[in-house]
Amino acid sequence: MSLATTARVAALYVHPLKSAAGIRVDELRLDERGAVGDRRWVLVDPHGDMITARETHRLLLIRPSFLTADRNGGLGLIAPGLAPLTVPLEAIDLAAPSRRVRVWDDDVVAHDAGDVAAAWCTAAVGRPCRLLRLADVDRRPLAPRFAGSIDPRARYVAMSDGAPLLLLGMASIEALNARLLESGHGDVMDLRRFRANIVITGTLPHDEDTWRDIRIGDVSLSVGSACTRCVLTTVDPDTAERGQEPLRTFAQYRRADGGVIFGMNTTHREPGVIRVSDALQVLSLREEDQRPSTR
Repeated sequence: MSLATTARVAALYVHPLKSAAGIRVDELRLDERGAVGDRRWVLVDPHGDMITARETHRLLLIRPSFLTADRNGGLGLIAPGLAPLTVPLEAIDLAAPSRRVRVWDDDVVAHDAGDVAAAWCTAAVGRPCRLLRLADVDRRPLAPRFAGSIDPRARYVAMSDGAPLLLLGMASIEALNARLLESGHGDVMDLRRFRANIVITGTLPHDEDTWRDIRIGDVSLSVGSACTRCVLTTVDPDTAERGQEPLRTFAQYRRADGGVIFGMNTTHREPGVIRVSDALQVLSLREEDQRPSTR
């Protein structure tokens, strides 16, 4: 039995290159790792560690595109001051030895996209780097805290920060922006700053904190831990300039466990398709003591 709700999908995003700009789409096709095409590419430094926009803000100015309709093929990239780059999948030597890339606490297996792509990305972000694509054989495990009520064993994730999907209510963004305006901050926060895959409308602020099991369209999902927010939210996605908001305001009302939280890590039970305007049903709520505690 589902709980009454007017919630629907307002927007969907895929982020092909980790920490680069996202692509707004009409539907998310879900495979065993998450949204097809989401966080399947990454930039790495000469030591093989991932590069993110937390420290390399110019990464946000790279705008990716898919070269194939299935989102599993190559990648197109544009950045200010550079000619567009096209990286067809056929240009990557999948038979060559793969590389180990450090993504947070995990080593993932990836394929190098070659010297031309490396030179372009180095110029785009202003530091030495190489472009890599997640190998199909990689099996990065899903951590239990992201799985909700789903058994995380034999479940895998791409190169996201942890969960296959990030869920956020539009009302939560509007509540943040209301606080910013009340405090005299002239600019509101664009939803792109929060890098969610699924943005929901028709809820109250932070309703998503209370959900455990949900269904969107025909897809069953479970809501895991809250998303801890970092400095990346303070970087303007259009200019790559850093400010103090929204972290300063979050600290006033969304502080938890030494950080601030906004949005929920979410895992799908099975492959499927989520579309804009799909209805969201709440199948079960968290117990009171399992809900994110903020102050």
